[in-house]
Amino acid sequence: MPIILIILTVSACMLKKPQVDDGPGMVYKDSDYRSIYANVLDFDSYDGQPMFAVAFLGYGDRMEFRHTYIEGIFESLDDHAIEQIGHIDYEGDEWYLIVPRYTEDVLITNLDTGEVHTIYNGEAFTVKCNLSDLHPNIEISTELNLSGHKFSPQIGGDGRLVANPDIRDITDYTVMDENLYIQEGE
Repeated sequence: MPIILIILTVSACMLKKPQVDDGPGMVYKDSDYRSIYANVLDFDSYDGQPMFAVAFLGYGDRMEFRHTYIEGIFESLDDHAIEQIGHIDYEGDEWYLIVPRYTEDVLITNLDTGEVHTIYNGEAFTVKCNLSDLHPNIEISTELNLSGHKFSPQIGGDGRLVANPDIRDITDYTVMDENLYIQEGE
């Protein structure tokens, strides 16, 4: 009987959904300063001190894929929180999800015009930008920019997000590759 109980317990554990390291309600060293979106992501165990989590969502018309990707990442949040994730269009064809680590305001500067757009309270957002693979056309920074936390989202020659100490790449490249393959095959 004890052997059967052990086998059933092990089997039940294997069927459970894996636990996410981070999530709403989790306590982190800086969770009081983070938005609900940032608290879903595991910033604490990542090397360095990234100020943004960034996911490359692909090229072209990605609005439907954007919704699917966001719902997957933020599945532990309610529908209202997911609907609040904004989108900004600049000239270009690359789509990114940006999740600021803290609830401070974030500035998006159009490098072509100098126009500045503010994202308030560290809310997550998506952006479409970059006419050229070589030159980004926006810069994202913390409002006060006292510590120099800024980056321009762009993809390198390897098809991956260009590394920057201020960002954590949260792109699920396996989903991206599958999605791009399906989209091109249609």
